[in-house]
Amino acid sequence: MFQKRKIYKYILILLTSLFYIQMLLSPASASSGLEENGEEQAQPYKTREKIFAPLIADQRWPHFSMAYQYYTDEGDLRSVFAASFGETLPFYEDGAPFGGRMQIAIQAAAFIIHDLDTASWDLINEDYRGGLTLFYRRDAFSGLFSIYHNSSHIGDELLLHKNIDRVNFSYEALQTVLSYDIKKSYRAYGGGEYIYSPDPKDLKRWNTQYGLEFRCPRTYFEGFLRPVAGVDIKNRQENDWHGEISLRLGAELKSEKTLLNKIHLMLEYYNGNSPNGQFHEEFIEFISAGAHFYF
Repeated sequence: MFQKRKIYKYILILLTSLFYIQMLLSPASASSGLEENGEEQAQPYKTREKIFAPLIADQRWPHFSMAYQYYTDEGDLRSVFAASFGETLPFYEDGAPFGGRMQIAIQAAAFIIHDLDTASWDLINEDYRGGLTLFYRRDAFSGLFSIYHNSSHIGDELLLHKNIDRVNFSYEALQTVLSYDIKKSYRAYGGGEYIYSPDPKDLKRWNTQYGLEFRCPRTYFEGFLRPVAGVDIKNRQENDWHGEISLRLGAELKSEKTLLNKIHLMLEYYNGNSPNGQFHEEFIEFISAGAHFYF
């Protein structure tokens, strides 16, 4: 029962955080102004331009989310609650070489999973990521360069209930991703990262990442709903370059009348080595339904 309360606490923290992050990131033009006669007049809402748009199918893009995952492989997990708490917080923006724009931001996030088939919904894994990111955009071309820390922690309840050896799993990494928008409906991207200061020391260093996204040019319900989809593929030297495929398909909700910038309601399929650090050597497969929040 304790872990069930913990999940409810996570949901409450997520909803509260969404509110405060939105207040911090809302443009000043969204606030009300004053007419000459002193009466308040609502100003039109303006969406913040993204120097580099979120990778919507990336399992480890910092954002807020919650999802139900159903594991279809033959492992120990079946029904899982997954959540993430994080965001990209820009603090500097300016012009950049070649007529582009640049932005410097802090990216930080926590990723958790709980086993819903246990009596107390045991916490299984916690991953933490934080770092500094430089974004760049010129017309349809955009990119990022990031230096970040990642650490993974196994759930206490899992250690108590099962005979599992805990391992230290952490590293720092340098990451680069380049992206190109194709006719405003498609987006292709690719990049890689180099790991340094790993624990364990024999963790192999190189990873690649690439993917494709689709944003339907048509919207529905007066622009409120737009179909979106994305596929993200990662290959890690640590796992002999086996593909980790993340596929998401669903709807993007966005309106001047909503406080949130974007909400993605997504169906998902994942196949590959686990993105959860303590279990990165295990092959998993799951289907999922969840909500993802972007600002």
